[in-house]
Amino acid sequence: MVDWREVHLPDVHWAPRGLPGTLKSLPGWVARAASESRFAGEIVEFEKAFLRQRQVVTPVDRQVLVVPGFGFGDPATLPMQVAVKRAGFRVVRSEILANVRCSDRAVDRLAEVAKSAVDADHGQRLMVVGHSRGGMLARGLGARHPELVSTVVSLGAPLNDEFAFYEIPRPMVDVLKVVHQRDPELRERRCVTRDCTCPYMLATHRPFPPDVELISYYTTSDGIVDWRACVVPGAENIEVPGSHLGMGLRPQTVDLVIDRLIASAGRF
Repeated sequence: MVDWREVHLPDVHWAPRGLPGTLKSLPGWVARAASESRFAGEIVEFEKAFLRQRQVVTPVDRQVLVVPGFGFGDPATLPMQVAVKRAGFRVVRSEILANVRCSDRAVDRLAEVAKSAVDADHGQRLMVVGHSRGGMLARGLGARHPELVSTVVSLGAPLNDEFAFYEIPRPMVDVLKVVHQRDPELRERRCVTRDCTCPYMLATHRPFPPDVELISYYTTSDGIVDWRACVVPGAENIEVPGSHLGMGLRPQTVDLVIDRLIASAGRF
């Protein structure tokens, strides 16, 4: 059987799976853009659901760190923060202004945030929810610091191959590659390439710590990343509908994440 990585060619005009027939008939890049255009409707869906939600009376005595996607900061995770807080959890912000930093350095900074939260919570490990690149950083945090993390929930993150993405993020990634290569340390590590040798990348290629739960949500109609890169051997892989950009907004997906966090809170 051919490994999917051998046939992942972002320049090939294929469409994501899970799209309506009308979209499948379009060239791949058009179909992927059309798939992500559903994001606007998903914002409206969340706003309607937000008005119907009620505050939970009994809090869950656990902290949840929420990590934004590529290029975004904590304000972009406000919908998930609100849902987590309403479910009774205590929210820990990532303190990320724009998620474009070297992954290794970003995880080092997240570890500082996580350690402060864990120390303030008498050593109780965090639960972490990350969208897209935020999911990759969440997985990196769990891999490198299992003493700080009990559960990692990833939304639309290509955990099997960080570079399995399509056209939309490519220009920004190319710019970051040039910027990072200006740093001697990052250049030596071959940052922003599959051959990167930093501790973060090395940790992601090792087996995930057995005492840290890894849950990966993915959508086969993803127009940003190859959904196959989100299906991780050994993890709990859960398929959901919708776009890549709207995964942290779609009410049904958010409800699934919250229910999963509640279930894990008593076990890990």
